[in-house]
Amino acid sequence: MTHYLQEYARFATIAEMDAAAEQHVTFHWDAMTKTDRRVLDVIRRYSVKYGAAHLKHETIEETIGKSNATVRRAIRKLIKLRIIEKVHYIRPVMSGLGANIYIILPFDDQGKMNRRDDADKPHDNKVHEPVSKNEALLSKSINSKDLVKTSPQEPSNLSTSLFSRMKDLLTRTIGDTKLAREFYGIHRAISGKMLKFEIYQDDKKVFEDLAYRALMITVMATKKKAIRNLPGYFKGVLDQLVEETYFSDMFKCFDVPVEGFYYPEGNF
Repeated sequence: MTHYLQEYARFATIAEMDAAAEQHVTFHWDAMTKTDRRVLDVIRRYSVKYGAAHLKHETIEETIGKSNATVRRAIRKLIKLRIIEKVHYIRPVMSGLGANIYIILPFDDQGKMNRRDDADKPHDNKVHEPVSKNEALLSKSINSKDLVKTSPQEPSNLSTSLFSRMKDLLTRTIGDTKLAREFYGIHRAISGKMLKFEIYQDDKKVFEDLAYRALMITVMATKKKAIRNLPGYFKGVLDQLVEETYFSDMFKCFDVPVEGFYYPEGNF
């Protein structure tokens, strides 16, 4: 049976992929740092079996001995230089953000992209659904029907695809779209606080997915109980999803639980 990562491969053989990676490095040598090249090499090594890599940031960090912010910066550089493509991978509802899929692009693609008339148009970097549930790098098996696809890139005004999806969901479920603007505003407020930091600047679509998922959970909750303040409930769910996605593993590097830390008064 075809492994789901093979669907993302851009090369017929691993030798072709290695050659393309080498061409990218040679062509962009001055634009790339040593860390950029090491991150690309990690992606290449994890791609040798299926032609694409399903990697957590933590795996890359541990392999090259660099911080999360440094790895994210290198990945953004590789994407900007059109050396790799990143596909967001979302775990089932309430389980947070999964590892991303990284694909090394053919070197020839760069020249073709530069010659396109629509090169400056936004790229529709959609979430793709895998066909296998047994990938070793995943933290848990995935059921494709549980995946929520990320919306296409949205324009800057309120008539965005996320806003439209919210209105459509409210129409199909509770038959009322009056609160869509308020839900969207809550999403913008929460995501805006995160997106201003450099390490989250490439996660706009992730926050959109979390907002839509939070709305789905809110709507489902109305079928089971009366909720007097839907925007407040939605904000609580979205806050929880963001916390689980980005901060659930924050304190794993400490040898004692958070409660074990003690700061005597006057020592600050």
